[in-house]
Amino acid sequence: MENTHSQTAFPLASYIPQFDGLRAISILAVFVAHSEFLRALPHAQILEYGRVGVDLFFVLSGFLITGILIDSKSSRYYFRNFYIRRALRIWPLYYLILSLVFLITPFFVRVQSTGNIWPYFALYVQNLFPHLHIPYGLEPTWSLAIEEQFYMSWPLLVFSFKKRTLSILLACLVLISLTLRIVGFEHGAPLKFIHNFTLCRMDAVAMGSMAAIWLRSSSCTMIRWRRLATCCIVAGIGGVALARIVLGQQSTIISYTFIAMSFVGLLAFALVSDPDKSHLGRLLTTPWLRYTGKISYGLYLLHMPIFLQLNGFMRRHDLLIEFPILWNLISAFVQFLSVFLVATASWKIFESPLLRLKALFPSGSKTQEPI
Repeated sequence: MENTHSQTAFPLASYIPQFDGLRAISILAVFVAHSEFLRALPHAQILEYGRVGVDLFFVLSGFLITGILIDSKSSRYYFRNFYIRRALRIWPLYYLILSLVFLITPFFVRVQSTGNIWPYFALYVQNLFPHLHIPYGLEPTWSLAIEEQFYMSWPLLVFSFKKRTLSILLACLVLISLTLRIVGFEHGAPLKFIHNFTLCRMDAVAMGSMAAIWLRSSSCTMIRWRRLATCCIVAGIGGVALARIVLGQQSTIISYTFIAMSFVGLLAFALVSDPDKSHLGRLLTTPWLRYTGKISYGLYLLHMPIFLQLNGFMRRHDLLIEFPILWNLISAFVQFLSVFLVATASWKIFESPLLRLKALFPSGSKTQEPI
Protein backbone atom coordinates (compact mmCIF):
# COMPACT_ATOMS: atom_id res chain seq x y z
CA MET A 1 0.00 0.00 0.00
CA GLU A 2 1.12 3.52 -0.74
CA ASN A 3 2.73 5.37 2.14
CA THR A 4 -0.17 7.32 3.59
CA HIS A 5 1.79 9.49 6.00
CA SER A 6 2.65 11.76 3.11
CA GLN A 7 4.86 14.73 3.72
CA THR A 8 4.00 17.99 2.06
CA ALA A 9 6.50 19.64 -0.26
CA PHE A 10 7.28 22.25 2.40
CA PRO A 11 6.56 22.44 6.13
CA LEU A 12 3.03 23.44 7.14
CA ALA A 13 1.93 24.74 10.51
CA SER A 14 -0.66 22.65 12.33
CA TYR A 15 -2.88 25.73 12.37
CA ILE A 16 -3.07 27.91 9.26
CA PRO A 17 -4.64 31.24 10.32
CA GLN A 18 -4.69 32.52 6.74
CA PHE A 19 -7.45 30.03 5.97
CA ASP A 20 -9.70 31.60 8.59
CA GLY A 21 -9.23 34.85 6.69
CA LEU A 22 -10.27 33.13 3.46
CA ARG A 23 -13.39 31.75 5.15
CA ALA A 24 -14.20 35.24 6.38
CA ILE A 25 -13.91 36.66 2.88
CA SER A 26 -16.19 33.86 1.64
CA ILE A 27 -18.96 34.46 4.15
CA LEU A 28 -18.80 38.26 3.84
CA ALA A 29 -19.14 37.95 0.06
CA VAL A 30 -22.21 35.75 0.53
CA PHE A 31 -23.69 38.28 2.97
CA VAL A 32 -23.26 41.07 0.44
CA ALA A 33 -24.94 38.98 -2.26
CA HIS A 34 -27.91 38.06 -0.05
CA SER A 35 -28.64 41.44 1.51
CA GLU A 36 -31.64 43.00 -0.21
CA PHE A 37 -30.72 46.36 1.28
CA LEU A 38 -27.29 46.41 -0.34
CA ARG A 39 -28.64 45.19 -3.67
CA ALA A 40 -31.17 48.05 -3.56
CA LEU A 41 -28.37 50.62 -3.67
CA PRO A 42 -27.78 52.42 -6.99
CA HIS A 43 -25.61 50.49 -9.45
CA ALA A 44 -25.26 47.62 -6.96
CA GLN A 45 -26.26 44.77 -9.26
CA ILE A 46 -22.66 43.55 -9.30
CA LEU A 47 -23.00 42.64 -5.61
CA GLU A 48 -25.01 39.57 -6.54
CA TYR A 49 -21.76 37.97 -7.69
CA GLY A 50 -20.73 37.75 -4.05
CA ARG A 51 -22.41 34.35 -4.16
CA VAL A 52 -19.13 32.97 -5.58
CA GLY A 53 -17.96 33.04 -1.96
CA VAL A 54 -19.52 29.56 -1.86
CA ASP A 55 -17.00 28.42 -4.48
CA LEU A 56 -14.15 29.53 -2.23
CA PHE A 57 -15.70 27.46 0.57
CA PHE A 58 -15.79 24.47 -1.80
CA VAL A 59 -12.12 24.89 -2.75
CA LEU A 60 -11.11 25.14 0.92
CA SER A 61 -13.14 22.07 1.85
CA GLY A 62 -11.68 19.99 -0.95
CA PHE A 63 -8.13 21.04 -0.09
CA LEU A 64 -8.37 20.51 3.67
CA ILE A 65 -10.50 17.37 3.73
CA THR A 66 -8.41 15.62 1.08
CA GLY A 67 -5.20 16.55 2.88
CA ILE A 68 -6.54 15.25 6.17
CA LEU A 69 -7.70 11.97 4.61
CA ILE A 70 -4.41 11.33 2.81
CA ASP A 71 -2.34 12.09 5.90
CA SER A 72 -4.47 9.89 8.15
CA LYS A 73 -4.98 7.05 5.68
CA SER A 74 -3.05 4.49 7.74
CA SER A 75 -4.43 5.53 11.12
CA ARG A 76 -6.23 2.84 13.11
CA TYR A 77 -9.68 4.43 13.16
CA TYR A 78 -9.53 6.22 9.83
CA PHE A 79 -13.25 6.04 8.98
CA ARG A 80 -14.70 6.21 12.48
CA ASN A 81 -12.72 9.24 13.59
CA PHE A 82 -13.26 11.14 10.37
CA TYR A 83 -17.02 10.69 10.34
CA ILE A 84 -17.45 11.42 14.04
CA ARG A 85 -15.36 14.58 13.76
CA ARG A 86 -17.38 15.73 10.76
CA ALA A 87 -20.66 14.94 12.53
CA LEU A 88 -19.64 16.92 15.61
CA ARG A 89 -18.80 19.92 13.45
CA ILE A 90 -21.67 19.85 10.95
CA TRP A 91 -24.72 18.11 12.37
CA PRO A 92 -25.66 19.78 15.70
CA LEU A 93 -26.27 23.32 14.43
CA TYR A 94 -27.67 22.10 11.11
CA TYR A 95 -30.30 19.88 12.72
CA LEU A 96 -31.09 22.54 15.28
CA ILE A 97 -31.87 24.96 12.44
CA LEU A 98 -33.98 22.32 10.69
CA SER A 99 -35.94 21.76 13.88
CA LEU A 100 -36.61 25.47 14.24
CA VAL A 101 -37.69 25.85 10.62
CA PHE A 102 -39.90 22.77 10.38
CA LEU A 103 -41.32 22.64 13.91
CA ILE A 104 -41.27 26.16 15.37
CA THR A 105 -41.40 28.68 12.52
CA PRO A 106 -44.85 27.62 11.17
CA PHE A 107 -46.42 28.79 14.46
CA PHE A 108 -45.10 32.35 14.00
CA VAL A 109 -44.69 32.86 10.24
CA ARG A 110 -47.18 32.06 7.50
CA VAL A 111 -45.26 29.71 5.23
CA GLN A 112 -46.11 27.09 2.66
CA SER A 113 -46.63 23.63 4.15
CA THR A 114 -43.29 21.84 4.61
CA GLY A 115 -44.42 18.67 6.33
CA ASN A 116 -43.56 16.28 3.52
CA ILE A 117 -40.16 17.62 2.49
CA TRP A 118 -38.17 17.61 5.73
CA PRO A 119 -36.58 14.18 4.94
CA TYR A 120 -34.79 15.70 1.92
CA PHE A 121 -33.07 18.18 4.20
CA ALA A 122 -32.47 15.70 7.00
CA LEU A 123 -30.67 13.42 4.52
CA TYR A 124 -28.76 16.23 2.78
CA VAL A 125 -30.25 15.55 -0.65
CA GLN A 126 -32.29 18.74 -1.13
CA ASN A 127 -30.02 19.93 -3.94
CA LEU A 128 -30.72 16.81 -6.03
CA PHE A 129 -34.34 17.78 -6.65
CA PRO A 130 -34.53 21.05 -8.63
CA HIS A 131 -38.30 21.47 -8.24
CA LEU A 132 -38.29 21.01 -4.47
CA HIS A 133 -39.84 23.88 -2.51
CA ILE A 134 -37.22 25.41 -0.23
CA PRO A 135 -38.62 26.35 3.18
CA TYR A 136 -38.13 29.61 4.98
CA GLY A 137 -34.45 30.54 5.31
CA LEU A 138 -32.96 27.25 4.11
CA GLU A 139 -31.96 28.37 0.61
CA PRO A 140 -28.18 28.28 1.32
CA THR A 141 -28.27 24.65 2.51
CA TRP A 142 -27.86 23.34 -1.03
CA SER A 143 -24.10 23.89 -0.69
CA LEU A 144 -24.02 22.07 2.65
CA ALA A 145 -25.71 19.12 0.95
CA ILE A 146 -22.94 19.01 -1.67
CA GLU A 147 -20.26 19.10 1.00
CA GLU A 148 -21.96 16.41 3.09
CA GLN A 149 -22.25 14.14 0.05
CA PHE A 150 -18.55 14.72 -0.57
CA TYR A 151 -17.72 13.89 3.06
CA MET A 152 -19.69 10.65 2.89
CA SER A 153 -18.18 9.30 -0.33
CA TRP A 154 -14.63 10.69 -0.60
CA PRO A 155 -13.00 8.91 2.41
CA LEU A 156 -13.66 5.50 0.85
CA LEU A 157 -12.11 6.56 -2.47
CA VAL A 158 -9.05 8.06 -0.76
CA PHE A 159 -8.64 4.88 1.26
CA SER A 160 -9.01 2.65 -1.81
CA PHE A 161 -6.87 4.39 -4.43
CA LYS A 162 -3.41 5.85 -4.83
CA LYS A 163 -2.89 9.56 -5.27
CA ARG A 164 -2.35 9.28 -9.04
CA THR A 165 -5.68 7.52 -9.51
CA LEU A 166 -7.41 10.04 -7.26
CA SER A 167 -5.98 12.89 -9.36
CA ILE A 168 -7.39 11.32 -12.52
CA LEU A 169 -10.81 10.91 -10.87
CA LEU A 170 -10.76 14.53 -9.76
CA ALA A 171 -9.80 15.79 -13.22
CA CYS A 172 -12.72 13.79 -14.63
CA LEU A 173 -15.03 15.41 -12.05
CA VAL A 174 -13.98 18.87 -13.23
CA LEU A 175 -14.76 17.95 -16.84
CA ILE A 176 -18.05 16.29 -15.88
CA SER A 177 -19.20 19.35 -13.94
CA LEU A 178 -18.41 21.74 -16.76
CA THR A 179 -19.97 19.45 -19.39
CA LEU A 180 -23.15 18.88 -17.39
CA ARG A 181 -23.71 22.61 -16.94
CA ILE A 182 -23.21 23.33 -20.64
CA VAL A 183 -25.38 20.41 -21.82
CA GLY A 184 -28.04 21.17 -19.22
CA PHE A 185 -28.22 24.82 -20.26
CA GLU A 186 -28.38 23.96 -23.96
CA HIS A 187 -31.26 21.52 -23.33
CA GLY A 188 -33.29 23.84 -21.11
CA ALA A 189 -32.58 22.21 -17.76
CA PRO A 190 -33.86 24.09 -14.67
CA LEU A 191 -31.39 26.69 -13.44
CA LYS A 192 -31.44 25.06 -10.01
CA PHE A 193 -30.09 21.89 -11.62
CA ILE A 194 -27.30 23.81 -13.34
CA HIS A 195 -26.32 25.83 -10.28
CA ASN A 196 -27.09 23.49 -7.37
CA PHE A 197 -26.93 19.84 -8.52
CA THR A 198 -23.96 18.02 -7.01
CA LEU A 199 -22.23 16.84 -10.18
CA CYS A 200 -22.71 20.29 -11.72
CA ARG A 201 -20.80 21.97 -8.91
CA MET A 202 -18.03 19.53 -8.01
CA ASP A 203 -15.30 21.29 -9.98
CA ALA A 204 -14.37 23.64 -7.11
CA VAL A 205 -14.18 20.81 -4.57
CA ALA A 206 -12.22 18.68 -7.05
CA MET A 207 -9.71 21.44 -7.81
CA GLY A 208 -9.08 22.05 -4.12
CA SER A 209 -8.57 18.32 -3.67
CA MET A 210 -6.14 18.15 -6.58
CA ALA A 211 -4.09 20.95 -5.02
CA ALA A 212 -3.90 19.00 -1.75
CA ILE A 213 -2.69 15.89 -3.57
CA TRP A 214 -0.06 17.72 -5.60
CA LEU A 215 1.20 19.46 -2.46
CA ARG A 216 2.01 15.97 -1.16
CA SER A 217 3.85 14.82 -4.27
CA SER A 218 7.59 14.69 -4.85
CA SER A 219 7.31 17.00 -7.86
CA CYS A 220 5.92 19.90 -5.82
CA THR A 221 8.43 22.49 -4.62
CA MET A 222 7.93 25.95 -3.20
CA ILE A 223 8.85 27.52 -6.55
CA ARG A 224 6.47 25.28 -8.46
CA TRP A 225 3.74 25.86 -5.88
CA ARG A 226 4.00 29.62 -6.34
CA ARG A 227 4.07 29.14 -10.10
CA LEU A 228 0.88 27.07 -9.84
CA ALA A 229 -0.75 29.85 -7.84
CA THR A 230 0.15 32.48 -10.44
CA CYS A 231 -1.00 30.34 -13.38
CA CYS A 232 -4.31 29.51 -11.69
CA ILE A 233 -5.11 33.15 -10.97
CA VAL A 234 -4.15 34.37 -14.44
CA ALA A 235 -5.96 31.55 -16.27
CA GLY A 236 -8.96 31.81 -13.94
CA ILE A 237 -9.45 35.56 -14.36
CA GLY A 238 -8.91 35.26 -18.12
CA GLY A 239 -11.46 32.46 -18.36
CA VAL A 240 -14.05 34.38 -16.35
CA ALA A 241 -13.59 37.46 -18.55
CA LEU A 242 -13.88 35.42 -21.76
CA ALA A 243 -17.00 33.60 -20.50
CA ARG A 244 -18.59 36.94 -19.64
CA ILE A 245 -17.93 38.27 -23.14
CA VAL A 246 -19.30 35.15 -24.83
CA LEU A 247 -22.28 34.31 -22.62
CA GLY A 248 -23.14 37.55 -20.84
CA GLN A 249 -25.55 37.04 -17.93
CA GLN A 250 -25.27 33.23 -18.13
CA SER A 251 -21.46 33.24 -18.02
CA THR A 252 -21.36 31.32 -14.73
CA ILE A 253 -22.29 28.16 -16.65
CA ILE A 254 -18.68 28.11 -17.82
CA SER A 255 -16.99 30.50 -15.43
CA TYR A 256 -17.65 28.44 -12.27
CA THR A 257 -14.68 26.32 -13.35
CA PHE A 258 -12.45 29.36 -13.85
CA ILE A 259 -13.65 30.98 -10.62
CA ALA A 260 -12.61 27.81 -8.80
CA MET A 261 -9.26 27.92 -10.56
CA SER A 262 -8.71 31.49 -9.38
CA PHE A 263 -9.58 30.52 -5.83
CA VAL A 264 -7.09 27.63 -5.94
CA GLY A 265 -4.46 30.21 -6.83
CA LEU A 266 -5.58 32.46 -3.97
CA LEU A 267 -5.48 29.51 -1.55
CA ALA A 268 -2.02 28.54 -2.79
CA PHE A 269 -0.67 32.05 -2.22
CA ALA A 270 -2.39 32.28 1.18
CA LEU A 271 -0.78 29.02 2.27
CA VAL A 272 2.74 30.36 1.77
CA SER A 273 2.12 33.98 2.78
CA ASP A 274 3.87 34.71 6.06
CA PRO A 275 1.41 36.31 8.53
CA ASP A 276 4.20 38.60 9.77
CA LYS A 277 6.07 39.48 6.60
CA SER A 278 3.70 39.48 3.62
CA HIS A 279 0.84 41.87 2.88
CA LEU A 280 -1.55 39.04 2.03
CA GLY A 281 -0.58 37.11 5.15
CA ARG A 282 -1.12 40.13 7.39
CA LEU A 283 -4.47 40.89 5.76
CA LEU A 284 -5.81 37.36 6.14
CA THR A 285 -4.70 37.07 9.76
CA THR A 286 -6.19 40.28 11.11
CA PRO A 287 -8.05 39.37 14.33
CA TRP A 288 -11.53 40.30 13.14
CA LEU A 289 -11.15 38.29 9.92
CA ARG A 290 -9.83 35.28 11.82
CA TYR A 291 -12.75 35.44 14.24
CA THR A 292 -15.22 35.79 11.38
CA GLY A 293 -13.70 32.75 9.74
CA LYS A 294 -13.85 30.80 12.98
CA ILE A 295 -17.62 31.26 13.31
CA SER A 296 -18.28 31.19 9.55
CA TYR A 297 -20.31 27.97 9.64
CA GLY A 298 -22.80 29.48 12.06
CA LEU A 299 -22.84 32.72 10.10
CA TYR A 300 -23.66 30.82 6.92
CA LEU A 301 -26.44 28.73 8.40
CA LEU A 302 -28.07 31.52 10.37
CA HIS A 303 -27.84 34.48 8.04
CA MET A 304 -30.81 33.84 5.75
CA PRO A 305 -33.48 33.35 8.46
CA ILE A 306 -32.24 36.49 10.23
CA PHE A 307 -31.99 38.46 6.99
CA LEU A 308 -35.57 37.52 6.08
CA GLN A 309 -36.92 38.51 9.47
CA LEU A 310 -35.14 41.86 9.40
CA ASN A 311 -36.16 42.60 5.80
CA GLY A 312 -39.80 42.95 6.78
CA PHE A 313 -39.10 44.69 10.09
CA MET A 314 -36.80 47.33 8.62
CA ARG A 315 -39.16 47.99 5.71
CA ARG A 316 -42.07 48.56 8.09
CA HIS A 317 -40.03 50.93 10.27
CA ASP A 318 -38.36 53.10 7.65
CA LEU A 319 -37.25 56.08 9.75
CA LEU A 320 -35.37 57.79 6.94
CA ILE A 321 -37.85 57.57 4.09
CA GLU A 322 -36.35 60.69 2.50
CA PHE A 323 -32.84 59.19 2.56
CA PRO A 324 -33.28 55.66 1.13
CA ILE A 325 -29.57 55.08 0.48
CA LEU A 326 -28.66 55.87 4.08
CA TRP A 327 -31.52 53.74 5.40
CA ASN A 328 -30.49 50.78 3.22
CA LEU A 329 -26.92 51.03 4.51
CA ILE A 330 -28.13 51.19 8.12
CA SER A 331 -30.46 48.25 7.53
CA ALA A 332 -27.68 46.15 6.00
CA PHE A 333 -25.46 46.96 8.99
CA VAL A 334 -28.24 45.85 11.35
CA GLN A 335 -28.55 42.60 9.38
CA PHE A 336 -24.83 41.88 9.57
CA LEU A 337 -24.55 42.81 13.24
CA SER A 338 -27.56 40.68 14.20
CA VAL A 339 -26.17 37.62 12.44
CA PHE A 340 -22.76 38.10 14.08
CA LEU A 341 -24.33 38.37 17.54
CA VAL A 342 -26.45 35.25 17.11
CA ALA A 343 -23.60 33.27 15.54
CA THR A 344 -21.26 34.33 18.36
CA ALA A 345 -23.77 33.12 20.95
CA SER A 346 -24.16 29.85 19.04
CA TRP A 347 -20.38 29.40 18.88
CA LYS A 348 -19.76 30.03 22.56
CA ILE A 349 -22.80 28.29 24.04
CA PHE A 350 -23.62 25.49 21.63
CA GLU A 351 -20.90 24.67 19.10
CA SER A 352 -17.65 25.00 21.07
CA PRO A 353 -18.59 22.59 23.89
CA LEU A 354 -19.48 19.93 21.34
CA LEU A 355 -16.30 20.51 19.34
CA ARG A 356 -14.20 19.74 22.41
CA LEU A 357 -15.34 16.14 22.00
CA LYS A 358 -13.27 15.92 18.83
CA ALA A 359 -10.20 15.52 21.02
CA LEU A 360 -11.45 11.98 21.75
CA PHE A 361 -11.24 11.13 18.05
CA PRO A 362 -7.89 12.35 16.67
CA SER A 363 -7.76 12.58 12.89
CA GLY A 364 -4.21 11.32 12.48
CA SER A 365 -3.35 14.42 10.42
CA LYS A 366 -1.51 17.57 11.44
CA THR A 367 -3.40 19.57 8.84
CA GLN A 368 -5.96 22.01 10.19
CA GLU A 369 -9.52 20.86 9.65
CA PRO A 370 -12.14 23.17 8.21
CA ILE A 371 -14.14 24.98 10.82
